[in-house]
Amino acid sequence: MPSLNRRSFCQATGSAMLLLGGSAAEATLTAPSLDSRICGLLSGSALGDALGGPIEFQEAEAIQKLPDPPRRWQAGERLNGPARTATAARLRFRDYAPLRVAPESYGQWNTRSTAGTVTDDTRHKLVLLQALRTAETGNRWPLRVPDLARAYLDWHRQPAVARHGEYTVLCADWLEEWNLAARWILGERDPARARPPECLWQGLPTCCGQMTSLPLAALYPGRPEAAYRAAWHLGFFDNGWGRDLNAAIVAGLSEALVVPVDPGHPATAWQRIFNTLRTTDPLGYRRIRWTQRAVDRWLDYALRTADQADRCPAQMFQQWDREFQQNAKWEAQIPWVVMVGCLHVADYDPLAALQLTQEWGWDTDSYSQLLGAFLGALYGPELFPSDWLRKVSAGLLSDFGVALDQECALLVRLATLSRTRPLVAAD
Repeated sequence: MPSLNRRSFCQATGSAMLLLGGSAAEATLTAPSLDSRICGLLSGSALGDALGGPIEFQEAEAIQKLPDPPRRWQAGERLNGPARTATAARLRFRDYAPLRVAPESYGQWNTRSTAGTVTDDTRHKLVLLQALRTAETGNRWPLRVPDLARAYLDWHRQPAVARHGEYTVLCADWLEEWNLAARWILGERDPARARPPECLWQGLPTCCGQMTSLPLAALYPGRPEAAYRAAWHLGFFDNGWGRDLNAAIVAGLSEALVVPVDPGHPATAWQRIFNTLRTTDPLGYRRIRWTQRAVDRWLDYALRTADQADRCPAQMFQQWDREFQQNAKWEAQIPWVVMVGCLHVADYDPLAALQLTQEWGWDTDSYSQLLGAFLGALYGPELFPSDWLRKVSAGLLSDFGVALDQECALLVRLATLSRTRPLVAAD
């Protein structure tokens, strides 16, 4: 195993700030606790988002001009042991200024944003977290689709957002599609202001649920069917088979929170996660005749292209270029394929795989935030450099008034509460 993977994982001490910034010397050297894993899920996703944000959808030639750019793999170059160590060592936070100076509605919201700044992939989770916090504060359970729709419509009124005039404009553009669907859910029928959710992105299955719904797994650790149902029922922003795929991902993430990981044989844990994705199907998608369930199709595709590449990332990336040439790179299957393919070709080395999600290009923040959530759920936040986690936490507080440790604590409380009462309506 590469040296970067020979690390100790720390037991949570009950302090979320320790989870975000503590050292191994400050905690018991043992497998991460469930509380730590829940914190890792949320913080790992935000960290992955911040890793990919500065280069998301940027021109390959411009990216290569950056200091220490992501590697441009050549034909025949193999990801063997030393190469995996070198790949993991290339992981780095970047400022936005070299490629993305001005605020962007789907990206960073500040001029010359610093390293650790998140994009819309994390902001969608903040909307869900606000809906969960509102339900907890008012003891208004279970959370229903209209509650989440209202949270989307109201999010621009958050004090930290409302006090920035430029945020209001950015928010309106960013959430245009979601808010049209949200108003329809809440009863509006003016076609200038509301559209059926089925019209979102013209019905295209997208990664919307992968941006928003991942924290729902923390409510149901080790209960993948409950996690699936929560994500499926709340996922008004997901269309077609994307709704099933994204809900299954949340189910797999629920399993990741409890599966043991042998650092010497991490593939075993991942095989259990993949099996959970395949078998968690409470609505019977696999039984629909004359079709193949998207979960099986794209999981098989990701594993097959990685196997065919024979540890040569360039070959795997070329296959993806051909397969997805006509696709928007944020369609539901693509972040999932990138995550699984990078893991498999890297022999499930966590940090090497995370760096590989940066090296194909395209929607890098979506790819890395998805893998970051799974890695955090498996290993806890101690997998990641503590200074990176502090930067992400400081950025969320400065930009949006969100304390990451408090959001982790919210999910920990709800994981306990979900054992005694339904937190998400299943109707």
